[in-house]
Amino acid sequence: MLKTSVLCGGTSGAKIVGGLYRNKIEVNAIVNTADDEYFLGLYVSPDFDSVIYSLAGIFDFKKNWGIVGDTFNAYEMLKTMKVEPYIMLGDRDLAVHIYRTYLLKSGLKLTDVFEKILKAFGLNVKVAPPSDSRLKTMIGLSSGEISFEEYYVKRIEDSIKYLRIDGSGHARASEKALEIIDESEILIVAPSNPLASIFPIISVKDLREKIKNFNGKRVAISPFKGGVTYKGPASKMMRDLGIGPEPRGIIKIYDGLIDYLIVDTNDYKENERIIEGVKIIPSDITINEDKDVIRLYNTILNL
Repeated sequence: MLKTSVLCGGTSGAKIVGGLYRNKIEVNAIVNTADDEYFLGLYVSPDFDSVIYSLAGIFDFKKNWGIVGDTFNAYEMLKTMKVEPYIMLGDRDLAVHIYRTYLLKSGLKLTDVFEKILKAFGLNVKVAPPSDSRLKTMIGLSSGEISFEEYYVKRIEDSIKYLRIDGSGHARASEKALEIIDESEILIVAPSNPLASIFPIISVKDLREKIKNFNGKRVAISPFKGGVTYKGPASKMMRDLGIGPEPRGIIKIYDGLIDYLIVDTNDYKENERIIEGVKIIPSDITINEDKDVIRLYNTILNL
């Protein structure tokens, strides 16, 4: 089986990585960390946790966050003390945040913290941050600037004026992320939010160069069906910024980093089989279950 790496974030990324792993595909992942935030002193890494929980078979896909069956006693107690973080943190989820914060405060790099948590869950897979430096996606609104995590969780409807990745200018790729790319024969860009989940990863310059010079297949999966996503604000964000939520818009964001783009069959156009050198492949991009992930993976193997 071909060694596969996945660039990802969010629920869709968690589904892809988890589905491949459970079907014995040799998969590793580079996960967006630009949504990471401190809540009440705890370092929370939403996209990494989604991938970890999916790999461990405990991710709550009905809520699209957290651990299935988790309780919220600590959160309810915080509310009685008039302290209510805008993200609901479950009790078991909190344990992970506490452990991660402890490891970071002990002086470990983010890469090493990821490895410790993977080991704690008994997972034999590599999941790396794009950089050990702090990255943060900032959203510009007419009312001011906020983090993407706050924009997303609070479901803010104001139009986006700009998006920038704090820290990407001086960030160096983590050694583990570069190692994952070097060891891979297939590189998949998950159907995650192209701006909020994937752009922070490819904004790290030396990691972008590594992907640009990758010798294997580089395949992105579109998150859009008819210009909208299954969940999340990706289509609105792209429209706000003047980038259409369509194949051409995705290719513009992933400029020079992909060879193939898998799109929903209904979005495929015969006169746009190749866009800016990228081959457009029609398929059913639904990923409700692991069997859907494997069907998509087989499409990639058959390219």
